[in-house]
Amino acid sequence: MTLYSDSATSSPGSILRQQSGSGVKATTMQPGENQYLPSLVQNISITIERQLPALGEVLVAPGQRVDSDTIVARTLLPGRPRVYNLADYFELPASDISKLVEKKVGAKLSKGEVIASTKSLIFSRQFKAPYDAILSAVDANSGYISLTPQPQPYNLEAFVRGNIASTMPGYGVNVELQANYARGAFGFGGERHGVLRVLATRPTDPIDPLSVDSRTTNFILLGGSYITAETLRRAVEMKVRGIITGSIREEEITKFLEYRNRKTFYQVGQHGWRFPADLSGQDSPLTLIITEGFGMRPMASRLFEMLLAHDSEELSINGVTRLRRGWQRPEIIVPVLTSLEANRASTRLGAAEQLPRPGATVRLINPTYLGAVGTVISLPPSRRNSAHGHLDRLAEVEVSGTRLVLPFADLEVLEQRY
Repeated sequence: MTLYSDSATSSPGSILRQQSGSGVKATTMQPGENQYLPSLVQNISITIERQLPALGEVLVAPGQRVDSDTIVARTLLPGRPRVYNLADYFELPASDISKLVEKKVGAKLSKGEVIASTKSLIFSRQFKAPYDAILSAVDANSGYISLTPQPQPYNLEAFVRGNIASTMPGYGVNVELQANYARGAFGFGGERHGVLRVLATRPTDPIDPLSVDSRTTNFILLGGSYITAETLRRAVEMKVRGIITGSIREEEITKFLEYRNRKTFYQVGQHGWRFPADLSGQDSPLTLIITEGFGMRPMASRLFEMLLAHDSEELSINGVTRLRRGWQRPEIIVPVLTSLEANRASTRLGAAEQLPRPGATVRLINPTYLGAVGTVISLPPSRRNSAHGHLDRLAEVEVSGTRLVLPFADLEVLEQRY
């Protein structure tokens, strides 16, 4: 799910397009306000755009009620061509390979079907299709062939429970719902939805590894403070869909991912912070959302209490984290199901209240100090951003006795002092 974009995207998934009022108690989101959306908002009406990665077919109509797993659109995804060196395979000159190929370019091939072969009294060998594919090219000069996997069906789910507000023929739909929305500090894993199971009664409680058993299979688990590599491994074994918890120590997540010797892994406290790209999406065994950051921190009490109130209810999560190009933070979407909660006033701060000001409690969201909480001391004069040329509004923030001057873009307001 991609936040804060008003343009179409070529990748599958969601865009939080807008937020608008619903009834007297709800709040209204004006254009441009979403860049200051706080880390927790309750009882707001949101519209989520679901898009296919390629032109396809929309299967629902405006006004239709959908569940999270309702397939709203479908398409065929073309495969990525792969090349094979048949000259090396057959140990023959490249100029001989085109004579051995038994299929024409463009031919559809089944897995195991013979593409090229050589037969003699001394030597006989075959090259077979490693998967269902199309023979897309034969290069007589190099001895390479190109195989393109045959298109595979792709079904786009609604991801959230709501109503179809509108459709985009061939591309996707907009889903409306009343929901509580929260962002985490970082995480990994793609879009998942499921029923929440609470494994911690207080925001200071970690998840006990022994509590992750067969009764947690296919659930999204709620913890309080930190989580260990042992607990994450048990969750994978039990086929847990996702985990939401407060924090994790660097060595625990490194141990779980086994990236100790990888140069591309993140370095905490460094400007080169990054998260393993191959764990941000459907390849991840589960979706993990860390709400506060690295270390052994309890979850923010307001967020924990909101989630605790939705034990045994369905919610949707996305753990994808990007802190630089294509900025994105993990997200939690909890549909508002009861009339009592729907009539509750929204807790969203107004746009002006979301701007840092002296006395405000803020969370740092830049790579160097990800998840740290501090207090705004003063607002120094704006300075010109050398990279982008625009003026950055600045705040002086005290974090654990250290004073830092940071742009507003690196801060989110947790609480204002009135």
